[in-house]
Amino acid sequence: MVNDNLNKNGGLNFGVNTDSFFGIGFGLLGDNSPGRLQTSFDDFYNLLNFYKIGNIEINTEIEQLNPGSLQKFIIPSVNAFSSKLPFPLSVSVHLPYLQLNPASPLEEYRQVSVKAVNGVINACRGLDVKKFVIHLTSEFEDSIMFFPIEENAKKALINIAAGQAKKSMSDILKETKLPPDVFALENLEVFPFDYLYPIVEEFGISICFDMGHWGLNGFMPDDFLKKFGINRIGEIHIQDMSEKRTDLRTTVRNEHRPLGTGILNPAGFFSSLIGNGQFSGHLIIENRSKEDLIISLDYLKSGNFI
Repeated sequence: MVNDNLNKNGGLNFGVNTDSFFGIGFGLLGDNSPGRLQTSFDDFYNLLNFYKIGNIEINTEIEQLNPGSLQKFIIPSVNAFSSKLPFPLSVSVHLPYLQLNPASPLEEYRQVSVKAVNGVINACRGLDVKKFVIHLTSEFEDSIMFFPIEENAKKALINIAAGQAKKSMSDILKETKLPPDVFALENLEVFPFDYLYPIVEEFGISICFDMGHWGLNGFMPDDFLKKFGINRIGEIHIQDMSEKRTDLRTTVRNEHRPLGTGILNPAGFFSSLIGNGQFSGHLIIENRSKEDLIISLDYLKSGNFI
């Protein structure tokens, strides 16, 4: 649902990933007492209210190390918060990935990964989820690109990974019986999205465009739209990227930086989306701390985007 009343500039719909407030994936681990969790979530909700943000993305890594967290606390808490709002809350879910690999050449590991993903999807049945953001490869596939092996051997490994990823997506669709376009396949840091895009086309799933992952490869956000088009993009992960030259031949790039503090020109990209007029999904802030998140929200507010 598009919350037009919350967006001043061109109807863009901004939101926040829970990582940006609690820390990546495991930020809710430790003291899991109901009181502590409620206090943490109340702080999160107060921030969303202050900036009139009506879209959130829930990271579900906690479900792997603390099974039952979603149904016991997180989903009831989100639903309770939503019921108090004067506008509809839109929710997307980032499916677990840190310990999983749906593209693994080890068939048992691939199947375990699919089972874990499906378990989280089933745990979220009590939410009105607009998008399930999914990783179909892992850091292992990223590392393939740096293996000191011949190109034909590297290409063989890439094709195996793409084939296994396709099999996993097929299994997830068959077992969950959800419509394909509710899934948004995210482009990752190194493994070329070109090898996974055929999965998008074959199954009719959507894309989660991560501008930071794309930027690590030296590209600007508009380049992704030119290459893959905008029609299949269902969600965009927004952030900025710092760049520092450390010596004569080495430049280090850091993603997940606050909006407006780096080299990706977020405002220019948002203006392109407005001018294009075809994107109706959510732009989800992905930072790694509450402090950085506030900088990003203030950037959007100062630019009249929220």
